[in-house]
Amino acid sequence: MDNNTLAIYIHELRNHCMHVQTSFDLFNQAMVNQASGGVLYGGQMVLTSVSQVAALLWPTRARARSRGEALRKSLQLTEKHPLNDRRLSELSERADEKFEEWVAATKNAQVVFDFVGDPRTIHESVKENSIYRAYHPETNIFYYRGIAYNLKGMAQALSDVAVKINALYRQLFPEHAKAEDEAIRKRQAEIAKAQAADADTKAEDKKAESASDTPSAKKAPAKKPATKKTADKKATTTKKTATKKAPAKKATDKTPAKKKTTTAKKAPAKK
Repeated sequence: MDNNTLAIYIHELRNHCMHVQTSFDLFNQAMVNQASGGVLYGGQMVLTSVSQVAALLWPTRARARSRGEALRKSLQLTEKHPLNDRRLSELSERADEKFEEWVAATKNAQVVFDFVGDPRTIHESVKENSIYRAYHPETNIFYYRGIAYNLKGMAQALSDVAVKINALYRQLFPEHAKAEDEAIRKRQAEIAKAQAADADTKAEDKKAESASDTPSAKKAPAKKPATKKTADKKATTTKKTATKKAPAKKATDKTPAKKKTTTAKKAPAKK
């Protein structure tokens, strides 16, 4: 296989690995949100993208085996691998016919469509080959057309392949890889800046909220001046009382003055 052809295949394999990651992100988000539709859709998208990787690297058709061997050699992958599963690599082949065959094979049987949970909780007679599409969270098994696939094991198997695909991609497309790295750094910087701005905004809001609560906290001490005013009032009252008493003393002083006047008038009377 020439370098140009190899580059095209590696580019497409890398795309499928990215599709798997996106599908797993959707799947995990749906699991968190308990959205059964998203869980089933994400799981099937994972299965579809992984099957494309398996078909390119471990093809089942005789005329494509040389291509698979060349790609595996470039990626240093062995023939024996968890993704080398004929059921997986042929997932998309004859899809309509396989569905028709499944319908015929499960006639008069208890079947399960689009279910998240243990399929056997629907009915104890449910068998694996009668489950069309379902996901069992406790076992990480995704059922499709009567076949069970372990999503956790699939993710681990693909992770090893993806690392090798990305490494070869960087060798074949150094400029693209450099531009992508720069775009990722820029994006991460934007995210960090946005997070910092959000943190600052929250800090300002918290500070403003704290400031608005401060007057309320100082209302209790504000009562102390009122106590002082009361004391002042008492002092003022005391002074006023003292002032009122003072004239009373003056009245006492006037009495002798009158007596003196009377005595002065009596003196001429004796003459």
